[in-house]
Amino acid sequence: MESQKTSTSILIKLVDASAGSYNQYQIAFWAQLVLGFLYSFGFFDSRIAGFVLGFFMPSLWVILTYRYAFLKAKENVQLPFPDWMQKNPGNTLVIVIDIAFLAMIWTIILTGLYEPRWIKVIFTMIFPILTLSMLRNLVIYPFPKNDDAPQTEQDRKNSNESD
Repeated sequence: MESQKTSTSILIKLVDASAGSYNQYQIAFWAQLVLGFLYSFGFFDSRIAGFVLGFFMPSLWVILTYRYAFLKAKENVQLPFPDWMQKNPGNTLVIVIDIAFLAMIWTIILTGLYEPRWIKVIFTMIFPILTLSMLRNLVIYPFPKNDDAPQTEQDRKNSNESD
């Protein structure tokens, strides 16, 4: 039971660090976009950079997105995901399939078997940004009714401290 609370706490901290506030989301978004662009178009060619930008960060955001959806579903939040993805084993299956697909693609790219630029763009820019944006939308879901409403738990704490 204690390890489950610890893993949930780590998950929430990682979600907050990646997309917990608009500023954190923007930093992660632009960092992934710029670094992914530089890597994809050959401004630096490092296998470690390819691994981090194309496999590690997207895998982290896949795990965070689907596990966060799982946690929100346990809190009875109605999510725009199929029911089977909001509970185990479906939630874990989606994570495993996504990471296996990323591992296969990056094994092929990093071994030099196949590395056209468009594949690098998709897997260092488009896929990670899409996954990060899904995570951000989950953080602020359900969407506020008006523009003045706090969007996340962290935003609510900040607005309470400023009062």
